[in-house]
Amino acid sequence: MKVGVVTFHSAFNFGATLQTWALQKALKQIGTEPCVINYHPWIIDGLYDPYGGRSGFARTKRHWYLKLMSPEKVVRVKKYSAFIRDHLNLVGDYKTYEELKANPPKLDAYITGSDQVWNSSHTGGYDPAYFLEFAPADAIKIAYGASVGKNMVLPAYQKQIRNALKDYRGISLREVSTTPAIEKLTKQRVNVVADPTLLLRREDYDEIRVDEKRKEKYILVYMMEDSVEVKRLSNRISRLLGYPVVQRRAAKKFNYELESCYTSTPGEFLGLISNAECVITNSFHGTVFSLIYEKPFISLLHSDTGSRTVDLLRSLHMEDHIVRNAENFYDLGRFQIKDPELLHRSMEHVREKSFHFLKQSLGLEEELQVKVNCPTGILREECYGCYACSEICPKDAITMEEEADGFFYPRTDPEKCISCGLCEQVCIRLQDRFEGEQKTPLPYAALNKDDATRAQSTSGGVFPEVARYIIEEKGGCVVGVRWDEHMRAVQDVAYTMEEVQAFCGSKYVKSDLDGIWPRVEKLLKEGRTVLYSGLPCECAALRSYLRKDYDNLYVCEILCHSAPSPKILRKYLDHLEKKFGSRIVDLNFRDKKQNGWQIHEAQMVMTFEDGSELRVNTRRNNYFRAFLNDYTCRESCTRCEYVYDHRKGDITIGDYWGIEEFIPELFDDKGASCVLVQTEKGRELWNQIADRFRSQESTMKAVFARNHDKPSPRHSIRDEIFDQIDTTSSINSLLEEYNDLKNLT
Repeated sequence: MKVGVVTFHSAFNFGATLQTWALQKALKQIGTEPCVINYHPWIIDGLYDPYGGRSGFARTKRHWYLKLMSPEKVVRVKKYSAFIRDHLNLVGDYKTYEELKANPPKLDAYITGSDQVWNSSHTGGYDPAYFLEFAPADAIKIAYGASVGKNMVLPAYQKQIRNALKDYRGISLREVSTTPAIEKLTKQRVNVVADPTLLLRREDYDEIRVDEKRKEKYILVYMMEDSVEVKRLSNRISRLLGYPVVQRRAAKKFNYELESCYTSTPGEFLGLISNAECVITNSFHGTVFSLIYEKPFISLLHSDTGSRTVDLLRSLHMEDHIVRNAENFYDLGRFQIKDPELLHRSMEHVREKSFHFLKQSLGLEEELQVKVNCPTGILREECYGCYACSEICPKDAITMEEEADGFFYPRTDPEKCISCGLCEQVCIRLQDRFEGEQKTPLPYAALNKDDATRAQSTSGGVFPEVARYIIEEKGGCVVGVRWDEHMRAVQDVAYTMEEVQAFCGSKYVKSDLDGIWPRVEKLLKEGRTVLYSGLPCECAALRSYLRKDYDNLYVCEILCHSAPSPKILRKYLDHLEKKFGSRIVDLNFRDKKQNGWQIHEAQMVMTFEDGSELRVNTRRNNYFRAFLNDYTCRESCTRCEYVYDHRKGDITIGDYWGIEEFIPELFDDKGASCVLVQTEKGRELWNQIADRFRSQESTMKAVFARNHDKPSPRHSIRDEIFDQIDTTSSINSLLEEYNDLKNLT
């Protein structure tokens, strides 16, 4: 397979050249025939050309001027150009996009990236070359580690980028922070991969590394951005250790300098890193190669690209190498590579994920599809974790076990399994969920007339009245979700309205379903009227498990955004308990008593055992904001089928977001509910309690204008968070790092 790469390969910059060479070598390692498409527009070349694009006599004249006044620039051009020519497999010679489009190289696959190839500030606007518009329609197109350089895509280019990305087989970026902006422009999953330089091991770079023998020990200072902090710290460490500085600038910058590496080739730069006593840098690639060569290093952050360095060091658990202020330096020993084995394992994990993306996108490796350990044979990402398969098993061959992401998945004991097929019959992913003609739900807006009840409810106070009807008028019981003594969300049965109070208020976490289906079935068979309230997938699971309709069963769906990980909530509550020195005994995700119902004003209230409370703005809370952004949900939420009018409940209730726009006469910022009536039993239930509400018929379009009407999007940020959940020192810091707002609670 012939593969061509379009990137900033012609930039006379160690990082730009080495990332190009590294991607070329990595592509060789996976069995392709790589080349670098020699597209070098003047907007890139002009940054490094000391001749200013001159030719003929004007160039000769400029050459002699440089030889006299700045000879190092002539040497640099000659040596760097030779390195690019000798070590990159260049194809073509394209100075403009028109030249490239008119005669593109004929290849099997085309890759754009890495580097800031999608940064319109660097490319002079939208450059179709870096979005592979020149490539044949039937060729494979991939973005590997492309960068926008900022956390947003300028509106002027969004339409062009959206159209270009339609033809890509695989899309990956090098910065986590940019993925939401690109995900909005494509239906594909956007991956986060390692910079190409991290795809290779130290021994791979021996091919180009040049070791120059020096008698003196030295400190390497790789300063991409001129920085007073870097200079101050470097002079201090140089004086402390008694070692001179080697640095990349042509002019002298430090008190005790040995030499400049301004004219060094990328191979000579690798030699300088590998032989340095320590490295001080504000360059991302300076940090990368310090890690690869396991040198003591200090990273001071570049003002524009520092987030890349933070992301990298956090993923490798080495953020303590960051110094944000030279005054904070106190001990060089802190910056040694203390655990090389941990570093090796972490870097191998990064490499493995990135190589998998490359191979899969190029068609060299089948997509890794992990199935659940269950006779249903469904994919892990399809499993709702609904417990139907384990609870129906007559031999207890299937158990639900917690996995690394904090969610429960089935595991089968093959010695107990009798292949009866019951698990397949009740699996809600396999059965015909929406058989026959579907009736469109009848939607209402509803506000409880009793202000006290509405004040205690998350939205419009519908659930308490439904529960009251079942308990007080039908003599039944209610199944809902409450907090247990360990602050886990568990499903339980309430027989009185006092017990129902524990179910009120939304719990934004996946609840524990263990044992609830047999309990409900037993109650129904005893003749007890049961109201079951739960997420749509849970309502479907109950009906599937029962395998028959019961006249005494009423099913109430809770309109769902997604189901966050219980593990993340537990870690977040542990963080707060440690911070405030007391155990949390209650949690209200959306208290509206002080600031109103709208989600941007509601408060999240944590009650501690010592009687104190912590109140924070819901949207400015790290846990809740990660939930809203779909960063902590179960994988199946991204493939959920129980959305919009695909319902298994008799009624569905939830917040009526946007009611002020669609039914302004019912808006008072005290909470409003939407009610979807789906069945005759649901109609009966609503008719029995409708007089307790100010209500009005609505439309599905209005109800779902602000509510989820499709599965949650799959964000690569989710993978980043769950990759680090067991190794992070602070869950709060981890969530904040990936949230779009900072300085949250």
